[in-house]
Amino acid sequence: MRPFTKIAIFTASSLLLGSQVSLAAQTGWLKTEGGNIRIITEPYMQGESEIRGVIDIDLLDGWKTYWRDPGAGGIPPSFDFSNTTLVNAADIHFPAPTWVKSSYGDFAGYKQPIQIPFTLALSSPAKETTVNARLMVGICAEICIPAFDNFSIKLEEATGSTRDSAIVMNAFSALPKTAADLGVAVNLEHLSDVGTYNLQLNGNLDQLQLFASSKNGIQFKKPLLLSETNDQKTYRIEPLHALDQDVSVDLIITGTTPQGSFEISGQ
Repeated sequence: MRPFTKIAIFTASSLLLGSQVSLAAQTGWLKTEGGNIRIITEPYMQGESEIRGVIDIDLLDGWKTYWRDPGAGGIPPSFDFSNTTLVNAADIHFPAPTWVKSSYGDFAGYKQPIQIPFTLALSSPAKETTVNARLMVGICAEICIPAFDNFSIKLEEATGSTRDSAIVMNAFSALPKTAADLGVAVNLEHLSDVGTYNLQLNGNLDQLQLFASSKNGIQFKKPLLLSETNDQKTYRIEPLHALDQDVSVDLIITGTTPQGSFEISGQ
């Protein structure tokens, strides 16, 4: 985790509240000064190998929260499901962010209410159990308030379509598509420094915003635009800090356009 001196100052009134416990498919709201947070899950199907849900962050006007790699100006959120029985792994699926201007340094994040989907891979077929999660989410205006809490949901077996299922399904549907789905052609060139690339994109790139992150926690600078024409843009992708030669980089490029968002994976 990055030192707090690199980001907007956190207040002394950081939230550490009691657990949010629910017997339904959604928890109660964790209420903060800048918005509210809860977890929603789909009812499970007997014998399923995974559980899906969303972290629902209802931001108030003027407040923001961070993406998985906010850049030098922020701390990424933390979602820990390791205390849930049967769960082998948790996969957090972040919607595409936007660049947020800040006097402490621009960061990648969200300025509107956002639902962040997750998938829990199960070690054995689904049955009645309780999802336990420990969350840390920064809720920011000119300052940032870190919201910490424990959430628990006792899962219910599916008996048909539910409102919670629809919320989860819609959140997954809003995730970035492939570049090809949006008609964007990609050429990723590895440079000599580890984690450094030239990225060339071709297609309808009007109002493109670009973000770099990785699956293994390596952080990146804001992509640098090197050149552009009507339908082509070239960027330099660099890690936030220099990497050793033996480091493996599992790069993810995320882009947003008026036509939608896309993601590219590359080594």
